[in-house]
Amino acid sequence: MIKEASKCRTGLAYRFSITPIHCLVPLLISMLLLTGCSTTVTYKPNLPAGPARPVGYPVPIYSENMTVPRPCVVIGTVSVGGGQFTMFGGSIESEMKKLMQTAWEKGADAVQITATEEPGFSRSSARLTANLLRYADTWERVPVSAAEFAAYLQMNQQRLDPIEGVWEGDEVAPITIGIMQNTSKPGRDFVGFILNSENPVWREGYKKIDIKLGPQSGSYILHYYLDNFSGRETTVILGQNTTFSLMVPTSEEEKPDFITYSKNP
Repeated sequence: MIKEASKCRTGLAYRFSITPIHCLVPLLISMLLLTGCSTTVTYKPNLPAGPARPVGYPVPIYSENMTVPRPCVVIGTVSVGGGQFTMFGGSIESEMKKLMQTAWEKGADAVQITATEEPGFSRSSARLTANLLRYADTWERVPVSAAEFAAYLQMNQQRLDPIEGVWEGDEVAPITIGIMQNTSKPGRDFVGFILNSENPVWREGYKKIDIKLGPQSGSYILHYYLDNFSGRETTVILGQNTTFSLMVPTSEEEKPDFITYSKNP
């Protein structure tokens, strides 16, 4: 299945983050009951911080047993917890905001939980520790501007494949993708790349889809990249249609939504 949404939303713009946080809710509740407003945040740098992210920038969060889909380096470690014993105060959202605020300030690309310590008889506080990550690779970019792509379509209009063109996403994925023939990667016949996006993760020219021809006429196998840059494979039967849809669950607990792309005339 294709996921392009957050499992944990703190009222900020987490819409596209991949956040397997529901398993941390019991711990966070324990932190609130035992430490309340006295919870503190400690940051230990490992590398120089990057440019700060705007508040709400979609930073994916991973649990400790998940694999981050891109190679990363650790820029620092954040610990949330400690404080005096108290029975009231705080909220789950406020604790997650403290963690995410540090991630935004340090310019992190992703966050991975590394340890959780629950309170017990010998310890009245809980603690959550996470690594702030920076991507260590360079994402593939198609160096074609919107004007250059329009010229490509005009020059090749008599021999374009039906999937080539400009595709507009719906309100679930408000992005514009250009699809053109590209065989520079083994097993790839076409590439979909960003022409315009409201999501800051997806910059102009970034690859969004690897596409190869399917086994039957009018079919295509899409390797579609989510906002954490993990890929999901799906088959689209296009034929002479000018729209295609991808199933996108907004979380594991919710029914899937659909992203629909429509081709510009």
